[in-house]
Formats: sequence, C-alpha cells, structure tokens
Amino acid sequence: MWQTPVYDRTAADVAAGAEKCYITAELLNRIEGNTAHMAQLLGVEIDTRTWTSLGLLTRAQMQRILDNLATVRAAYYTLPGTPNIPTAPSTLYSAINDMEQVLWSPHELWQRNSVKRYAGEICAGQEIGVI
Repeated sequence: MWQTPVYDRTAADVAAGAEKCYITAELLNRIEGNTAHMAQLLGVEIDTRTWTSLGLLTRAQMQRILDNLATVRAAYYTLPGTPNIPTAPSTLYSAINDMEQVLWSPHELWQRNSVKRYAGEICAGQEIGVI
C-alpha cells in the first residue's frame, strides 16, 4: 500500500534533531513498501524486507534497497528533475530525500496516466464513414 513519501528534510531539520531525519523502521518500511507497490504495478521483481525497531541497516541491506529503486526506476518513464539513485551507504538526509523522491516520480506519473482512458484511434482531418 502506497504511503506518502517524505523528501523535504533539510540540514536545519538535521541540526534540530527532527524525527523525520532519523533512519527508523517506519522510514525503511515506507521506502520498502512504496518500492514494492511500484514494482507490482510495473511488473518487475524485487526483494523487500519488513523492518522492526531491532533491525540493523547494514551496507548490504542499503545496497539491496538501492538496487530495488534502480529496478523500479528502469521499468518506467522518469520525470525530468527526478534525482539520481544515491550511492551506498546513502544515509545522509539528502540521499534519503532522493530515495523517496525517486519513488514519487513514477507513482505520480502512474496516477496521472491511470485516470486517462484509451478510447481508440483518432483520424486527423477525416470523417469516418463518409464517402
């Protein structure tokens, strides 16, 4: 199930110790869940995990998350201005912002496209059935 990503962390937030700047199970589960949601919509295979407060984010786990993001990103059109996938270890607030924003781009585009309905071919300048 899609959860609204958070990608507005700033250096001031970090200095103030804002809750949204900590790498928590909630943050990791949001990224993993949103990645899984987009992978399902786009028909690609990824490997996800459910995090608990006792989970240890290792370099290998971070690389797995980044690889999942790259798989999802490669499966769909990327909107201009979408950040690149960060490189490991990717624990800076700006890298986490980028990770969440990489998922927001295809989700936003998917949502826009899903409300459009394909209704057939358009014949420019021709009347159909007139001889």
